[in-house]
Amino acid sequence: METSNVWLRRFSILTVLFTLGLIFLGALVKSFEVGLSVPDWPTTYGYQMFAFPWSDMVGGIFYEHSHRMVATFVGAMTLGLTIWLKISETRLNIKKLGYLALILVIAQGLLGGLTVMFFLPTVVSMIHGITAQTFLLIVILIAYALSKEYTKNNQKSDSNRTIVKVLFFAVYIQLILGAWMRHTESGLAIYDFPTIAGTWLPIFNEKMLSAINDWRFDMDYTDVSMAQVYIHFFHRVGACVVFVLTILMSYRLHLNRHEYSIKIQLNVFAIIVFVCLQILLGALTIWTAKGPIITSVHVMNGAIVMGLCFILFLRMSDLTFLRE
Repeated sequence: METSNVWLRRFSILTVLFTLGLIFLGALVKSFEVGLSVPDWPTTYGYQMFAFPWSDMVGGIFYEHSHRMVATFVGAMTLGLTIWLKISETRLNIKKLGYLALILVIAQGLLGGLTVMFFLPTVVSMIHGITAQTFLLIVILIAYALSKEYTKNNQKSDSNRTIVKVLFFAVYIQLILGAWMRHTESGLAIYDFPTIAGTWLPIFNEKMLSAINDWRFDMDYTDVSMAQVYIHFFHRVGACVVFVLTILMSYRLHLNRHEYSIKIQLNVFAIIVFVCLQILLGALTIWTAKGPIITSVHVMNGAIVMGLCFILFLRMSDLTFLRE
């Protein structure tokens, strides 16, 4: 049974890693604007998905079809994980998490289909992205509940976990703002960084909007509205909030670092590194005018930051419900 649990633990971690890869592929589809390069669903140009000729996987079809195939594979992994938990796990709540993960991955697949069938509607596309991030959190929770660290840990809830929880929710909301920005085509509604339309203290008026649209005209982009400028600005404000909370959280935990395990200290360090990397990637996204690879890494790195914050919160909580 112990050997079985080891492989179940490893399989759950593998599911987390494949989910991150799938988020990256999904970001590539959006970054290259190839979401409708395969116009039918669930078939691919009339073929059963895995029967589609490899020789025809060119251009945007390569990204979109690869995304579908990996999504199907992650769905199969989730089904396998759910069944494995049903057979091997004695804790009822862990089994329920498996069922929840399966429901989410099925919903995610259906939402992906709806984005194609209804020609990439903004709301559905946003929900599709947010569901992916939520599914990632569920499989991380399952992997943590199966880990040796959790099964051997008698950690009581820490007083500093509140700041960690606030940071986690701030990152989650920031990812929602990012999805809102991406799917409303507001990614370059402000074209410069760290300035905003050439100024440090922006005044949101027609003059500012004209300056932005003049730049977009020169770059052969369509005009944006003031609403899109606000959406982009909110995302930048969210990044500042996350950065400040990261510094505050790090300082609070550093003051009591002798009370924390090396894993928690490394977790905090990783959050600092990946938050700083995320800000740099955000800047590069602007400076490269949304270079597809940079933009997609920015999306995936955001998911990594969220995952690291979630793991830190789990490590600082008692999570007694996972033992039932």
